[in-house]
Order: sequence, then C-alpha cells, then structure tokens
Amino acid sequence: MLNVQPDTSTLSAGVAAAILAAALLHASWNALIKGAGDKGLYTLLLHACSGAIGLIGLMFTGLPAADSWPYAGTSALLHTLYIAGLMRAYEGGQLAVSYVLMRGLPPLLIALVATTLLGETLGWAGVAGVLCISAGVLSMGALAGQSLRYVLAHPSAQAALWNVLAIVAYSLVDGQGARKSGNPLAYAFLLCVLEPLIILTIHWRQRSSQMKNYFRTHWRIGLLGALCSTTGYATVLWAMTQAPIAMVAALRECSVIFVVLIGSLWFGEGRLRHGLLAGTFVLTGLVLMRL
Repeated sequence: MLNVQPDTSTLSAGVAAAILAAALLHASWNALIKGAGDKGLYTLLLHACSGAIGLIGLMFTGLPAADSWPYAGTSALLHTLYIAGLMRAYEGGQLAVSYVLMRGLPPLLIALVATTLLGETLGWAGVAGVLCISAGVLSMGALAGQSLRYVLAHPSAQAALWNVLAIVAYSLVDGQGARKSGNPLAYAFLLCVLEPLIILTIHWRQRSSQMKNYFRTHWRIGLLGALCSTTGYATVLWAMTQAPIAMVAALRECSVIFVVLIGSLWFGEGRLRHGLLAGTFVLTGLVLMRL
C-alpha cells in the first residue's frame, strides 16, 4: 500500500513540477482533438485506447481499495458527460476559447466546495494563489476579445460552460477517491476502464462501421492522445493525495498557457502576447501557493 495521506496545507516543489508536467500533457491531448479531422471519432478512439491502457495497467497494479470503487463509478458517469461536452465544445469553436472557458472557472468553484464541505485549509497565500491563477486563465477570454454575447450565443462555448460543472464534480470526487484508493495509479487505471464504457457503447450502436474504419487507420495517433491523457490525469490524482485538491486543480489550469501557445503556433489562432501576459498571473499564483 502507498501512503496517500495528503498534506492539506502545503504544495511542495516536486508536486508542483509534476502538476505542471500533467498540465502540458492535458493541453497536448486536447490539441490533438482540435486538430483531428473528425473530432468526434478521434475522441472516441482516444478513450478506447485509454480503456486498453487501463486494462493492461490493472494487470500490474491490481484493483484499488474497495472504498474507492463508488467514487470511481460516480466519476465514470461524470466523465461521460464531460466527454460528450468536450466533443461539442471543440466543434466549430477555437481551441483556446473553449479551453479557457472550461479551465478558468472550475478552480474557484472547487476551492469553495473543498473548503466548505471537505474541510481543506488553504491559508491566505493558497487562496490568493488560486484566485490569481483563475484570474490569469479567465483573462485569456477577455484579452482574446470574446464578448459575453459570444459565450451565450455560440454552441461550442455553451457546451464548454456546461462542462465546467462536470469538471468541478469529477475533480472533487476523484480527489476523495484517490485518497481512499491506497494506490492512486490503480485508481487512475480503473477510471480509464470505466470512463469510456457508456459513450463507446452508445456510439458503437449508431456508427460501428465508421468507428471500425477510423480506429483501424488512426490508432497510432489515438494511442498517443491516450498516453498523454492517462499519464497526465494519473499524475494529477497522485498530486491530490499529496496536496489540497483546490491547489492541485488551480495549478493544473496553467495548461491554458500551453494551449494558447499550441493554438497560436500550430493552429494560427493568434493571442500569443495574451497568453504570455496571462502566464504572469499563473506564475504569481504558483509563487503564492508555495509561500
């Protein structure tokens, strides 16, 4: 058994570095979805590959502690909603805009719930750090010139906003589940297996021939996305056993800076200066959380 008792007041340099690496991985697999010709089929392929990775991983780690199974099941349902929303959020929307909406709001809500319901203590520096990071992430939307009218009117932006609720819910559930699992990696592998079952079953009944053909020809890029996704989230789950959930969730959202860089340099979406400016908020938040 691994020692997964969290330090509910500090964020070590090692944990912070691990979360930053996970943020880059998270940005990478989201960029792969955005760059895919058929975003829906690629998302399904990515999660099918994640399920295969989870099965193989469980052969080595075994199942997590039984106390964590209800959390894993609940999280799988929440992730199903998240996957469906993600597919819609990237259809016709710019990568950075949809991503900023989905990643900027959750840390604030997670911090509020974690402190009131889970009894986590952040301290003044932790609270200031979370606020600073969220401000930096959300500022990307304002700096990009996207108005409230766009957010309310554009279907992809609406889907991204709905996904905020799913992200908050599964982050809190998984934080508790990982802490009860005895082995965060085993918990992550179990999630990989459970998470895609519902959405893959639904889509298989509707478009099995398309999925077969797409999976056969694109499995390599699907495996790459799955490795990024699985490794990144397993790292985040481990971090949640070592530090407050709210701090981990907030620092993870520096992935938006990576997304802006990818969106600017790869997809030609611009906003490179905006991303660098917002990055100063994120770095300031990281410094505050390390005080």
